[in-house]
Amino acid sequence: MRRPGPLTTLGLAAALLTAGCAEAQTTEVPAATADCGPVEFPALQFGSHLLGDAEPPVPYSSVPPSSGWHASGAPPIGVFDRPLSEPEQVLALEAGGVVVTHNAIDDASLDALRSLATDDFPDRLVVTPYSDIPAGTLVFTSWGAQQRCDALDTAALQRYVAAYATDMTTFEEPTTN
Repeated sequence: MRRPGPLTTLGLAAALLTAGCAEAQTTEVPAATADCGPVEFPALQFGSHLLGDAEPPVPYSSVPPSSGWHASGAPPIGVFDRPLSEPEQVLALEAGGVVVTHNAIDDASLDALRSLATDDFPDRLVVTPYSDIPAGTLVFTSWGAQQRCDALDTAALQRYVAAYATDMTTFEEPTTN
């Protein structure tokens, strides 16, 4: 019997990695701007659903997380005044959403984010405070990708959402047989 070659193994690994995760509508990687750095691609992590408030068994490969262990249930959608847990953030990513984490941003930026989340991308964007990033910064995160910003650049966020988000309301939990 012939063993699979490295390309077959890589293809199988890629298929397994993306199984159960929403497909993004990537057209091209959004460019860096004056306020936002280049899109980064942290190491992808395998992970399963966590029950209740259980903590992931291993640390996430990025801050904020961009893949890995995640909460169970319906994904969070919209603007949150309370910080979402990291497993809740990853659940939104698994469903195809973009999570915007922010720490101590000005009210005008928060109002602009609220407007984008409710008017422009009501089923694709999650906004949450997150104290593990420097004050005054934001991070746009999707499954396996992140873009860090020193200030809100709405055009950069619109490009990021267009490249990486899908409609989270169509998400269905993967089933196992």
